[in-house]
Amino acid sequence: MLILLLALIPSAYAQITDASFFPSMRSINPGVVHMRKGGFISGDYGKKKNEKVHDITAGGIVGGVKTDVDLTKKTFFGAAATRFISTEILFDQEEGEKTEFINSTTRGKRTITDEADSTYYGGMFDFRFFGVSYAGANYNYTNNFRVGTPPDLTARDEAKELNYTNLKIGSAIKIGNFRVGAFFMNQKADGDYSYTFYDPATGNKGSTEKTDVKLDSKGFGFGVGYSVPSFRTEASLEKITSTNLDIDENYPGTSNKPDPASRISFVAEARFKWFSLGARVRSIKGNYVDLEDIISNNLLYDSFGPDDTRTETSFNFSLGDSKGFSPSAFYTQSDVTTNEEDTVFNTGNKYKARTKARAYGVNLSYRF
Repeated sequence: MLILLLALIPSAYAQITDASFFPSMRSINPGVVHMRKGGFISGDYGKKKNEKVHDITAGGIVGGVKTDVDLTKKTFFGAAATRFISTEILFDQEEGEKTEFINSTTRGKRTITDEADSTYYGGMFDFRFFGVSYAGANYNYTNNFRVGTPPDLTARDEAKELNYTNLKIGSAIKIGNFRVGAFFMNQKADGDYSYTFYDPATGNKGSTEKTDVKLDSKGFGFGVGYSVPSFRTEASLEKITSTNLDIDENYPGTSNKPDPASRISFVAEARFKWFSLGARVRSIKGNYVDLEDIISNNLLYDSFGPDDTRTETSFNFSLGDSKGFSPSAFYTQSDVTTNEEDTVFNTGNKYKARTKARAYGVNLSYRF
């Protein structure tokens, strides 16, 4: 079976009320895993590139702040459905680099570099009446800021090391051709932030301040859908209802508290004799973070406020329905315009930002 997946966003997931027609799609709600047909294993290697222009005019900036984010991701995904218990297992590694280019009439040209890497692992276990998922991610981030030269140097290093866990409990039921699903989620993180000072007169490295950090977020998801053998559709809401950041208030670096966020999705899939088609539209308010895509969210959308909204659209297309090995490839792209706050000079003013994203990769899977 040869699958060609064309999507306008990098990640593909089944939704909240039923399993997808596309077996390689991961589930959001652990309560739908038992609705899968058969099993599936796959390996992915992908690249993502994001380009952003933020039209900041403060501080004499010319041409706005230009940001490039480059990501590399390797993923292993497996799923199996039995009579009594169904499972999904996911493991991936991702690393990325973010580079900001700034040209100011008052402060000259400068480049800011951020680097990050993460390891994600997760498992879902569905006992037909309810499902449980547990996932974890290790996230490391560094930022090096340099402006000027001694004796008028502005320099500092920031680093973040966080260990995330995510627990979900969910269920999905069939009522004739209709489907209803829901889950509750608790996501936590702990680790430390560090901030290193430099002597502006000599450029020598100074003291480093380190502080412990704890994050706690709670949320839920709910969806209703309609499914028949050749067609399914669904509407769903996912919402982060509360967030808490525990950090020393005297920490000198960036430590913004995560804001509540939400994600509304509409999905439609159709299965024909030799191929299947799918489409999804999402409206995302704030920075709704999936652990699996924590780097792209934190490097690209970290400046999103609770009222910033972006729309993402994806299309899926598959040929054939045979079992065995299946090579595949994907290409993605998106173009989003938002109004975001100035994060360079922290003026509190909002400026238009345009973000373009592209991704491509290869996949080898085996369906049984």
